[in-house]
Amino acid sequence: MQVRLSDLGDIDVKQRNVLMPVVVGVLLCLCTACAENLPFADNEIEEIQADVLFDTQVEESTQNTDHEVEETNNLSIERAARVSSVSLDLYTEERSTKIGDDTLLWTRKCTYPVVRIEENESAASKINADIQERVDSFHQDTFVPDIADEDYHSIYDASDSDDLHFYAYSDEMTFTVTRADSKVLSFLVMTQYYIGGAHGMDYYTGLNYDTQTGELIRFDDLTGNAGAFRQDTLAFIHSLASAAAYQSIMWENDVDELQEVLYQDERWYLSTSGLVLFSNPYELGAFSAGSIEFTIPYSDLEEMGFHEKYEYTGTRTTLLQTEEACFMDLNGDGQEEEIRFYIDMRGSANTDVHFLIDGTDYAAEQETLPAQLSDDDYIFCWAECFLYDMDPTDTTTEIAFQMNHINWKEDIVTPYTFFYRYEGNGDLIYLGRTEGTITDPTAVWNIVSKDR
Repeated sequence: MQVRLSDLGDIDVKQRNVLMPVVVGVLLCLCTACAENLPFADNEIEEIQADVLFDTQVEESTQNTDHEVEETNNLSIERAARVSSVSLDLYTEERSTKIGDDTLLWTRKCTYPVVRIEENESAASKINADIQERVDSFHQDTFVPDIADEDYHSIYDASDSDDLHFYAYSDEMTFTVTRADSKVLSFLVMTQYYIGGAHGMDYYTGLNYDTQTGELIRFDDLTGNAGAFRQDTLAFIHSLASAAAYQSIMWENDVDELQEVLYQDERWYLSTSGLVLFSNPYELGAFSAGSIEFTIPYSDLEEMGFHEKYEYTGTRTTLLQTEEACFMDLNGDGQEEEIRFYIDMRGSANTDVHFLIDGTDYAAEQETLPAQLSDDDYIFCWAECFLYDMDPTDTTTEIAFQMNHINWKEDIVTPYTFFYRYEGNGDLIYLGRTEGTITDPTAVWNIVSKDR
């Protein structure tokens, strides 16, 4: 999926490196849109892009035929569609309005899925009805088009209008799937609007559906003891927030504030890594910090009384979210390695990325990794690191670095995942990269031999 960067305005490259993750962090998904009719003035022209409906699994399967792969030695990375009883069709439509013949007034884009569940049409219908209700509500909101019209005429009716210029306003709603299986279907929904100024504003919502019943899952449904579960999860988050990785982007670490912000309705979702609770911009940190997320791994949730009906049985992505050490046997030699991943001055153009195994910083000393983590074409200041077992039949666990590639000339951002394997002799072997995010629950990654 590729995303335009035009909303960033006229800023230099270093400024873009800082602001980009906030603007496009959750836009990196397959996008769709639709809209209902809105009233327009006589001199306004409405332009609507035709609807596009496609099957994500068919689309991925087609793309994988000619996918770009970088190879090391005799191995390569292959990304394919995951086989699941839950599938998504994405519906796309865009709308724009002009003043006169050439001045763009505002644009609207809506991105939402249509869900299919094998042998459970009733559950799928309930989920689709709830999603459609939210989409309809978004379309009925006239705030952005009304204020765009008002501000446009305010600017050009002014006596000194020759010195002013109106930039089109916009609003957008995007659903990103974070988990999709026979038990749970989860989305992170971003609603974004731009009404002038240095940047737009984002608001996030977590939606979690029981794919057996089609009903929304409430936070208290995740356990048999809601009070204890809230207490345990809050304590875990408070501990995470005390780490330097969070303190560098948060205003403070007050447990009462964390509880007030994070434990609101629809401020959480389930992912391939665990339970994620999140804030909106400006709630726990500055705008540049974006939506601050806290992930509680499934292994910890199980000890907190997480309901087995929602347990995740797919391949887990282990997120290294603080500078604290993670211990795992990466190379299958029976000994656990000490793994650390952290970023100095996270989100800054002057940041340094560190990835250590048993004290060796491969982000500084290994040939390929530091080149990738300092490339101006990647948003490396917000890179993420995951541990991911591609092949459960072998004894190794792969390392995945997730970054967004920037094409400044074409104004496009594309997510990529870089894969490495840690060998018994201490070498970090680069396996290759593939387009897409390692956290995409509709995809699966495999290491294959180019001689197969």
